[in-house]
Amino acid sequence: MILVWMFFLFFLLGIVSLPNEAIAQKKKVILIGGTISETGRYASDVKPWPKLMNTWAEMINERGGLWVKSEKRRIPVKFILYDDKSDQATSIKFYERLVTVDKVDLLIGPYTSPLTFAATTVAEKYKIPMVCVEATASAIYKRGMKWIVGIDQAGPKWSDAYFELVRHEGKAKTIALLAEDQIIFTEVVPGAVENAKKIGLDVVFFEKAASGTSDFSPIITKMKEKNPDLCYVGGFIPFNIAFMKQAKELDFNSKEFHFTHFGISFKEALGKDAEYVTGSAYYMPGMKFGNYKFFFELLKRSGVSITEYPWANDRMWGFDAIQWGIETSESLKRDDLMQAFKDLHIMAVAGALHFDETGQGTNRPIVNQIIGGEYQFTWPARPGYPPAKHVYPRPKWSELK
Repeated sequence: MILVWMFFLFFLLGIVSLPNEAIAQKKKVILIGGTISETGRYASDVKPWPKLMNTWAEMINERGGLWVKSEKRRIPVKFILYDDKSDQATSIKFYERLVTVDKVDLLIGPYTSPLTFAATTVAEKYKIPMVCVEATASAIYKRGMKWIVGIDQAGPKWSDAYFELVRHEGKAKTIALLAEDQIIFTEVVPGAVENAKKIGLDVVFFEKAASGTSDFSPIITKMKEKNPDLCYVGGFIPFNIAFMKQAKELDFNSKEFHFTHFGISFKEALGKDAEYVTGSAYYMPGMKFGNYKFFFELLKRSGVSITEYPWANDRMWGFDAIQWGIETSESLKRDDLMQAFKDLHIMAVAGALHFDETGQGTNRPIVNQIIGGEYQFTWPARPGYPPAKHVYPRPKWSELK
């Protein structure tokens, strides 16, 4: 009995310690930390994300949590989220807090490549795994970082599906392109230029404009003079809304307007003027890959519309990666988790997911079009996807009703 009390006393004083296995058994929850742009310029794209994420955790916990191999049991999961205010410095501040104060087990990235570019420095600094979502810019991954993986494929490939559609139809001959001066679009739009050239389109205009641009009239005037069949704009939603409003004011009648981002806030701001716009998404009802039934239930219970918030699928890919990474990892130790993420080869909710040597993934956009005020699936026309619809050319502004 005296020996037992002496051991307990020495343990309290830090002279002896319990084996790692005994400490690990005390773990009651897996903590996943991240930031969400609940305010600021990106907020309209991800307004329901906290509800989406917490509902996923609830659904996982209803089955007991995630399996942890080293403990031979399931452990519940919990998100700790902060508002990054769509600001890089604020995002860094809160990711620092998540690691040093909240003591999370792993990180999930913020929305957009600009914020992710900043936030990933925290993961690298503290050697803690981060699963990046909604972060396409390959510049994020080409810095030799060892503690990040990201589900989206490289930015220059963003528009592959769109140009497959254009080539398939063979109707368009010329294209004008504009890029918002942000890290993602300075990759995405040059990639679109190369795609356009490969399929024989004549690139009649290509420029970039500052994020804060309020007057697009010089750019639109030059585009209008070139009379392109296609107008391709790579930008976040506030940028895209401003451009489209002024395109109407200046009676710029491209046969198709294509925007990289055109979710619900784009449609609501433009009303009928958003009709027949095409743009990028990652998922539409009718796609049946991976754990799609779980995803449908998640959308239903969280009240999120996948057509209005197209990047919800990116989140689900992130959830899939986190789930399978944790459940195939040897333990919850950071090294083991990171290795499990790097080794991941799964069928995610919209296709096969794995990561290349830089940590960048395989999720690529599909194409949607707003028809009758609703988002309709447009491309690719392949098995496993819904029936494709595409209206081309769009009516002129004077004909739009």
